[in-house]
Amino acid sequence: MSALQSASGTPQMGTYKLYACMLVMLIAGTINMLLLKFQHMQMAPMSPGGEPEHFDHPLLQAGLMMGGELLCLPMFYLMRTREEAEQSSRVPKWVFLVPCCCDLTATALLCMGIALIAVSVAQMCRGTIVIFVCLMSAAFLGRRQQPFQMAGISLVLVGITLVSASAIIKAETTGSHVIGATTGSQMMLGISFCVLAQVFQACMFVYEEKIMSRYSVPPLQVVGMEGVCGIMVGMVLLSFLNFFELESTPVAYYQITHSTPLLMAVVGSIFSIAIFNYSGVTVTQQASATARSTIDEIGR
Repeated sequence: MSALQSASGTPQMGTYKLYACMLVMLIAGTINMLLLKFQHMQMAPMSPGGEPEHFDHPLLQAGLMMGGELLCLPMFYLMRTREEAEQSSRVPKWVFLVPCCCDLTATALLCMGIALIAVSVAQMCRGTIVIFVCLMSAAFLGRRQQPFQMAGISLVLVGITLVSASAIIKAETTGSHVIGATTGSQMMLGISFCVLAQVFQACMFVYEEKIMSRYSVPPLQVVGMEGVCGIMVGMVLLSFLNFFELESTPVAYYQITHSTPLLMAVVGSIFSIAIFNYSGVTVTQQASATARSTIDEIGR
């Protein structure tokens, strides 16, 4: 990092380092998206001697993603300087609760969506995040959108509408008997989950930008603390869902431990989400939430 400082006291990195972070974010996001879909495609027994079933545990997957983010926290403690330690001690820890809840909700909804639709359709639906981030940035950060930016948002909206309509029509005409196909109602539900996930993801991006414009918070600390909060919230939710038999964490654990491809995909997604979120928060800190959402859409 250079000696340049932002208004909040955050060191500003060079242009090429920022571009490198953007490239890492793009690659890690793509890998993570494919691994999440791959997990849904895996079939493993849910109990000893049981028939193989698809892995379908969206909230647990979201919790595992929080575990990946948690990996950034020990790295922060090992790499932080004395100045960063002093600055981080002045940041109230409750500020990380809002983005972690948004991230947990968004990831769970996305996992529910890609279980019903093709990953390519889910990727196109994720383009709506640009729209939501632009609107929220204008509402909460006071950013004014130029006419050409509004025109671009309109084109994104038209494109996503056409892709979604095409996918639904194809599902209705093809029929669910075709491998990989789904019904029109399932397709609509999956698309709705993916679009709704972007609302929460956009909230997280804009809130993180707001935090880092007020406090000098290293990206590793942001991601790590969100992971800590996310795991705690996720454990509470999973306990609640297991109690009412709406989820079964022991079943999910059995499937993961009895399918090597599934286990490798889970481990890979944990590490890829840590890298993705670290580079993403860095882009938000150095550029803006809008820049991050644009790259996020390309990468995923």
